[in-house]
Formats: sequence, structure tokens, C-alpha cells
Amino acid sequence: MTAPGQNDPEAVLRIAGRFRTGGRATGAVELRAGHINDSFVVSTASGGRFLLQRINGYVFPNPARVMENIVRITRHLERRLGPESARRRLTLVPAVDGEMWFETTAKEGPADWWRMYELIEDTTTELRVSTPEQAFLAAQAFGRFEMHFVDLPAPPLHETIPGFHDTPKRFDAFDRALAAANESPVGAARRRQAVAEIRSVAVHRDLGARLSAASTHGLPQRTVHNDCKISNILFDRPTGEALCVVDLDTTMPGLAAYDFGDMVRSMSHRADEDARDTAGARVDLELFAALAQGYLDGAGFLTAAERRSLVDGALVLTLEQAVRFLTDHLDGDVYFRVERPGQNLDRCRVQLALLESLLALDADLRRVVGGATT
Repeated sequence: MTAPGQNDPEAVLRIAGRFRTGGRATGAVELRAGHINDSFVVSTASGGRFLLQRINGYVFPNPARVMENIVRITRHLERRLGPESARRRLTLVPAVDGEMWFETTAKEGPADWWRMYELIEDTTTELRVSTPEQAFLAAQAFGRFEMHFVDLPAPPLHETIPGFHDTPKRFDAFDRALAAANESPVGAARRRQAVAEIRSVAVHRDLGARLSAASTHGLPQRTVHNDCKISNILFDRPTGEALCVVDLDTTMPGLAAYDFGDMVRSMSHRADEDARDTAGARVDLELFAALAQGYLDGAGFLTAAERRSLVDGALVLTLEQAVRFLTDHLDGDVYFRVERPGQNLDRCRVQLALLESLLALDADLRRVVGGATT
């Protein structure tokens, strides 16, 4: 949710001036691609360009923990990749007071947390996978990202959203939203719009617990990204190389199956996430195989048990995301950014169509993962 007035161009420039950019901020262009945080490309009089972001306090109620994680993540990547690797990792820009973030005060408007990164120039992002080769590169990049954190010194990163992939708890939140929907005419109308989707998630509810007892399956906790969409990869514009993993707010302890599952639910098909027609939300086996090969190539740390869990991750994460979109629809679109009425319900429908396709191809998918080379 956006704080009133905080996206005013002059206010954004004033906030940009609180960071050590080496020049006066002269322009700011808002980026509207993300679901959660507000992002701006800031230009300075000295010719520099930076990415300024306001952390969504509704989604991340403890921004300090988010930023403590990101400081550790970016510094660890710099140590692992070396000082000449600036295009392959995010670099925070300090605030003028020396902190790695800036917090607005009541005098300046609603209290918000802001951060700034150096902009990685001559890169591009994609909203949807276009080729198997691109899917391979994206999955490989996410696998390598996880590989870099196998030796992250203790303690573990903070859990920035507790229970983020606790699917049974996501169903509990859905139950509360469903019960609350009938308390107002608007909520009841939203519930009536989603009758078929409510029934569908109920049918698959038991599937949601498949990864919840991970320790009994011998699945270790890893440092994982937790939001493995292709839009969170920066590709080199001239070469198409997958350069840098971005959007680090949910990087925290979790299962490798979470990241692979998120890749499959977002990159194994050719449908837009919010398509009104779900016909394209079908697993493309060629894309799936490219994702499996790329991820296994990058994530050289996987145990045999983790590898066996990957398809379960795809099933559970797709169901979980459907439940999250449906819950937000019932709650009144308070979590995911929407541009039109019914957008979260359309997103839910795409995920449910994809889940049916995954279930129909379950045996084939497990053969692909089992036979993919590393």
C-alpha cells in the first residue's frame, strides 16, 4: 500500500537527496512492474542513475530486519564474487548519515523506510519466458544464487515474512478472509465472484501440507530467494546473459523446493500471470526441462532428498500462490498491487489452471527431474 503523498515527484527527489549519490537528484521515474514495493529510477546532475525503493510496510512490518538481511546478503555476495563483480550483484548506496537506509519522520509525512541501489546499466528484465534457453539461464542464475549462500556465516538470515511458505497457514488466512467476506456487501460480492475458485482450492487443500513436515523428509534449511520469477533476473542487454538476481526482500531460510517450485509456477508455461483466458496456463515440457537442467546445474549443493522434493515444490507453490491471490481478492486487494478490478481473481485462475496441468503431468515431470543432468 502506498503512503499518501510519498510518490509525489518532489517528495521522491527530496528523499533521494538523503543518499550519497554524488550529485543532486534531478529526476525520478516510477517503475510499475513490481507487486509490492514502490520503485523509482533516480537521475542526478552528475550523470549517475540509481534505484530508489520504498519498502512496503504492510507486507514487511519489520523493515529493519529486511534491511539487516539485505546488508548481509549484498556484502556476502561481494566477498564471494569479488570487487569487480558490480554488474552481477546489487550494491546498496549509503544514506548521508552512514546508514544503509533512510527512514522518513512524521514531519516529512508518513513514516516509511527507503533504500537505494546503484543502477546496473545496459540490462533488461522480462515478464515472461520466451525460450527454453532463457528459462535455463534464469533457473541457473537462481541456483547459483543459492549456491553462494551455502557458506553464509551464522546466524541465519531473519525471517522477513514469518511462515511465508507455510501453506497450511496460508489456508488459515484464506479461511479467515472467507468468513469475513460475508460481513459486508462488498465482501459478499467478491465471494460470489469466486465461487468456482473457492471450491477448487478446497479440493486440493490436502496437497498444501506436502512440504510442511520437511524435516521428516530429510530436507535441510537453505538460504533461498523465495520469489523466483524471471522478472527478478537482470539480463545483459547485448548478450542476453543472466547477470544478477534482484528483489532480495524475501531471501531467508527455506527449502530448495520453494525456489524451484516458484520457477515452475511462473516460468514453465506461456500465460501472463493475470491473463483473463487461462488457455495458456499449461506446462510446456520443454520449458520445464530447461528449468530443471538450469537449476540443477546452478544448485550443486542439492541432496538426493532435495532433488526428489522439487516436483512437490512445484505443486505446493502453485497451489499456495492461487490461495494467496484468492485471499487478497476476498480481502479487497490489500497485498498485491492491482491495476483493474478482478485482477487478483484472474491471477488465481491462472495458478489453478497451471496446477491442474502439473497434476496431469506429474509422472512425466518426476522423470524429467530424475533424468536431468547436472
